[in-house]
Amino acid sequence: MKTPALDKYISAQLKYWQQQKHSLTTPPEKKSLRQFITISREYGCSGYGIAQEIVSIMNGGATAPEPLWAAYERQVLDRVMEEMELSSHLVKTLTDDALRDLTDILKSAFSDLPPQVAVYQKLAQTIRILAAHGNVVLVGRASNVITRGMAGGFHVMMVAPMDYKVQNIMKFKNLSKKDAEKLVIENTERRENYIREYVKFNVTDPHNYDLVINLADTNEKGVAKLIIEGMNLKNPR
Repeated sequence: MKTPALDKYISAQLKYWQQQKHSLTTPPEKKSLRQFITISREYGCSGYGIAQEIVSIMNGGATAPEPLWAAYERQVLDRVMEEMELSSHLVKTLTDDALRDLTDILKSAFSDLPPQVAVYQKLAQTIRILAAHGNVVLVGRASNVITRGMAGGFHVMMVAPMDYKVQNIMKFKNLSKKDAEKLVIENTERRENYIREYVKFNVTDPHNYDLVINLADTNEKGVAKLIIEGMNLKNPR
């Protein structure tokens, strides 16, 4: 869905990135200053609400960062992807070195994908560009896989007991407990097998993340603060 507010927000970010293009040529030791977060989660775990809490905290206080932090999940990423003109403008805000890095990761990460999912190369390009500019929280869409190796990244995995995930799915999809449980099991297996087969990445391996959080008995604001603290410890500004 396109909204005037979303269009205005993305355009404002794009304008800032274009103005700051020269700053992308920072020395290697300073590249970590462009912080970004990826949030992966087991099927049935919430993610975007936590991302929004992170954005609210990061943009609050006496001094707001530039550009402002933003949360991108499926709907927003798809919106950016579908706008060819916008995507081409985003590419132009990258330096030559960043473009070479982008080309290399697309070739290496997606060389084994079958033709019917080649569309994900466009998604990967969009995610890499957003991460390169920093100040973003990327939720799902294999963003942790796509951005692996990029300086400044902090990768988080959300897990939860089966009962928690089933209750979440029952609530958001209005399903019976039995149907929700079946959906959690089926989608968990499908997601893990797909990424393991085609992208050669084990989403269940905790070593692939900087932080793994069990959402049981937590609240979104507390989780958001924990993630921010971890990010700043790993990639101090």
